[in-house]
Amino acid sequence: MPVRLQGAAPDAALSTACAYVGPLSPYANPFTAGDRSPSSAGPPMGAEEAVDLFAATLRGPVGRCYADEFARALRGLDLMCTCPLDVPCHADVLLRLADAPGDGDTISTSNSMEGPAMPHPIMVSAAEHLTAGEKRRTAAREDAFRNWGPRSTKAAAHFAHQLLGAEAVTLEWQTLGLLSFEEHLQAFAPLDTTGGQHLELYYSDQGGTESITLRVSCMSCPSQHVHQVTSLEQLGQLLSQTPAWQDISPRDGGTL
Repeated sequence: MPVRLQGAAPDAALSTACAYVGPLSPYANPFTAGDRSPSSAGPPMGAEEAVDLFAATLRGPVGRCYADEFARALRGLDLMCTCPLDVPCHADVLLRLADAPGDGDTISTSNSMEGPAMPHPIMVSAAEHLTAGEKRRTAAREDAFRNWGPRSTKAAAHFAHQLLGAEAVTLEWQTLGLLSFEEHLQAFAPLDTTGGQHLELYYSDQGGTESITLRVSCMSCPSQHVHQVTSLEQLGQLLSQTPAWQDISPRDGGTL
């Protein structure tokens, strides 16, 4: 039964029943203990991980071709490597590979080595970048959700001051319900309830387009009227058409 030996290439040449598979040989393990793992964020590999990666590589689409070639070339031979006999070595993988039963000239490796095939490093890197990107986007959405209300009321107060003047500071802006909080800011400020009508100002910023509207709702019916507010004077004109005008401007019986 072939066994694993420790030694260098000249030692292997002393016997035709032994093949050297260590460093600089065609059968050398490209993964070395102390190297970084395929993941860029991975810690240095130990001997066992280096051997596992070698085995997984031989099960990959390209590595399987090498596995068949190695199995045919090394079948029945003792295998020699520089690794100490008391630490994991890829020569053990090659021994199992060469001694596994095959179908004709094709050697099966799936039953002789444990673990899944090693993914290509670029696949690992792509997965890591995707995961990191999703984490950043999730954090941004959560931050936007937490700040949506304060951002809405602050923006409403600022725009109302620009549109309606200094008296707009008396408006008490409140958050309305959550819409598409990433892009759409929305708030409202109650004005008055009189004559069966409820009056409110609504602020909206959707995609950078800000607006304030006057909404007049019937308290005993589902009807609602919405008017765009463009200036303080125009707001007065809108209010003059509501029952609230009697209290706002009682002179001359509340008429213009």
